[in-house]
Amino acid sequence: MIHDALTTALPVLRALGEETRVQIIGVLLERDGAATVGEVQAALGLPQSTVSRHLRILLDAHLLAVSRAGAQRVYRLDVPAGALDALDQLVGEVRRCQAEPHA
Repeated sequence: MIHDALTTALPVLRALGEETRVQIIGVLLERDGAATVGEVQAALGLPQSTVSRHLRILLDAHLLAVSRAGAQRVYRLDVPAGALDALDQLVGEVRRCQAEPHA
């Protein structure tokens, strides 16, 4: 059962395995889950090409969705419910293991 949760959570964990992508998620969270490339770039002080490359990785991992607002592309958090459930299960198991006394 925990193996299934690990397998389901793996794409999320891989995508968040790089500091810039974690920072991008942080920017999106600070902006109620959505931001343009320019907003992310301004917040992180990174080149547009770097931000776009990392946004593409997050999109490919199904953590984001993108829509158009005029000429702008707006990226928003869109993590599948199954992946969130798997992460919740993993966190719960870690908490349970840490709460149990060990010999």
